[in-house]
Amino acid sequence: MSNFAADDVLLNTGVSFPIAFDRADIRGTEVKLELPRWWGTSASLGYTHMVGFGWLPITGGLFLGDEASSALGSTERFPISQDQRHTLPGRVSYQISPRLWLASAVSYGSGLPVEFDGERNDAIEQFGERIVDRVDFENGRVRPSFSLDAPSSFVLFQRGKQRIRVQADVLNLTNRLNVINFAGLFSEPPWPRTGARPCACRRNSEPTPQRT
Repeated sequence: MSNFAADDVLLNTGVSFPIAFDRADIRGTEVKLELPRWWGTSASLGYTHMVGFGWLPITGGLFLGDEASSALGSTERFPISQDQRHTLPGRVSYQISPRLWLASAVSYGSGLPVEFDGERNDAIEQFGERIVDRVDFENGRVRPSFSLDAPSSFVLFQRGKQRIRVQADVLNLTNRLNVINFAGLFSEPPWPRTGARPCACRRNSEPTPQRT
């Protein structure tokens, strides 16, 4: 597709505005299997494979900074910001009684693209070794992420259409540090740029109660 739309961030703030670059080629496959409720058990498993590349030059938008001229004149190819090749979510739930159900959920992502013009030691100095260890600079990608969760729900009170339900989610049972994005603290431009700011996501293994 030509004149592919994206967003740029104004001087590393939370303010973004639309831009467009010459073209993009995005291809993928998505498969989902579902097990309908059977003896109180239900399950689902999904898989997504995606490959996405964009091509410079930039064809529209507002550009500030030293990299504006190079972005307008280059014809470089680069992976788009959401080019995660493999994504795998899964979930199994079991209804113990009309009031109580338990579930287990897993999610896996092969990692988003990274662009960092510098040495590993420079990244460690800025972001810390724990975060940098979750980045594969040689292949230009964040290392794979994995999360195992355990949600549950219990109906405390029900009368007709009225009910009070308490839900507790225990997230990231393995207490794994997952770095989701190493491109920017906010949304970063999709083309390669110098520097980076990580956006790390770590879920604590603590229940999160919810009431509906």
